[in-house]
Amino acid sequence: MNRKRARFWLGVVGAICVSIGAAIAEPPTPQAPMRAIWVWNTSELLASEGQRELFLRSLFADGFTDVFLYLRAHDYQTQEHPLKRFLASLQRSGVRVFGMEGWRGYFSDVEGPAGLYAAADAMLAFNRRSDARFAGFHSDLEPHDGQGEGRTRFHNGIAQSKLTARQLADRDDLMSEWLSIHAALRERMRAASLVYSAAVPGWLDDYEGEAVTMPAGEGRQGVMGRLMALVQDYVVMSYNTDPANVLRRIEGELAHAEKLGPAAPRILFALETHRGPGLRVSYGDTPMKASRSAVRADFETISRAAARYRSFAGGAIHDWKGWRDLPE
Repeated sequence: MNRKRARFWLGVVGAICVSIGAAIAEPPTPQAPMRAIWVWNTSELLASEGQRELFLRSLFADGFTDVFLYLRAHDYQTQEHPLKRFLASLQRSGVRVFGMEGWRGYFSDVEGPAGLYAAADAMLAFNRRSDARFAGFHSDLEPHDGQGEGRTRFHNGIAQSKLTARQLADRDDLMSEWLSIHAALRERMRAASLVYSAAVPGWLDDYEGEAVTMPAGEGRQGVMGRLMALVQDYVVMSYNTDPANVLRRIEGELAHAEKLGPAAPRILFALETHRGPGLRVSYGDTPMKASRSAVRADFETISRAAARYRSFAGGAIHDWKGWRDLPE
């Protein structure tokens, strides 16, 4: 995802085993549903006591359980002291905090993933020298075209069966690189016994009516299934102001996760509150839904309907600034 975007409320459904080659036992996680929120203006919060107090009041009032803090690699050192205080205040209330990075430019056709890996490594180094620690790392990395960076490699708007051979090779290469990046981040978190979370587009199982697949052995395999083997908190970017549409966008992920047993990731939906994405996409752009109370009501509607799936874990809000600016 590009740097300006972020969303979510999340939920956790217990300890799991995630397979990366072999099954790896993970530490237990909270049983209560998660409610997560993206924060892209972390530096602004760290610099302003008033903004931090406003954020914390809202966080606790609405029962958020998880926070994704956008931090570049150097921020873990240059803002270390205010960051430690901020984390400590969140953790005293039982809130999990994730370091977050993401940008279309982290693919090899722009800058490559070195900066993304550096942010994850800087977070791990911060944890080693601090009593207030991050619970894991959240990536926000969208591979499709049209995000202002990179050349055309996904070929938006074309079903896989309609791609030319050259276009299919482009998409396959991009999907392979995307999964390699997730695998590298997942391994870093596994080695530190931390959680790996990721924002994921909701169309992997249904892009222009077809699943997105990639080469696997002598055949092809769905990208969504491959990704679920790497991501523990799988946050579907299901942005829509109609709960029925949100449910349709996450049901494929939930149904697939049900087949994975103890290796299934925790599946989360996401709602957009920031202004700009458009009518019926964001609550901030949809007059009849432009309030926090409308978001809360739809969140509960979606959660009740999705609760029949064992892998359903909760939801996330994109993002703090959008949520802050919505009227009550």
